[in-house]
Amino acid sequence: MVKYLDPESDFGLPRRRKKSPNLAARRQKNAELPREEALAAAREAAMRVLDRTAASSSQIHQKLTKAGFLPEIADEIVTRFAEVGLLDDREYAAMLVRTRFQERGLVGRALVQELNRKGIAPDLQQEALAQICPEQEAQSARMLAEKKARSLHNVSYPQAMRRIGAFLARKGYSSSQCHQATREVLADRDFETE
Repeated sequence: MVKYLDPESDFGLPRRRKKSPNLAARRQKNAELPREEALAAAREAAMRVLDRTAASSSQIHQKLTKAGFLPEIADEIVTRFAEVGLLDDREYAAMLVRTRFQERGLVGRALVQELNRKGIAPDLQQEALAQICPEQEAQSARMLAEKKARSLHNVSYPQAMRRIGAFLARKGYSSSQCHQATREVLADRDFETE
């Protein structure tokens, strides 16, 4: 079925959040605020972000500077929030690793990429990644491989090996983990080996 765009309506199109026409003006205003007012406004902006979701210090700093606050103001807010316990990168990294592993099955490289995107320091990354033991990784790899194998129909053994292996590799598993989990899952299936 072909969908044609009717200029009279926007039905069927995804709703996009319209950019505020005053965004540049707000950024300029934030940059020109007196120090005490800028601190109060930045504190409010940071609290609004943290009310919606957990965030790292780096993310809060980026959001504040993007909103037009001076980097010194953003630094001060991030430092103060860390002092009072509103921002804790160690706890945030541990929570992120736990949830991404449990919900999506991410490990290793995939988790490191996620933590880098969130602005977590490398030493905190290693500490957070240490909470996943190799046995848990192997069990998760096997479960994901089984799930992927169930979705494959009318494929040869090499195709199934490639598809499952690539799927696990995108989740961050090492090549040996991918190969082992894939072989275990496909061992009891009936394929014609080529």
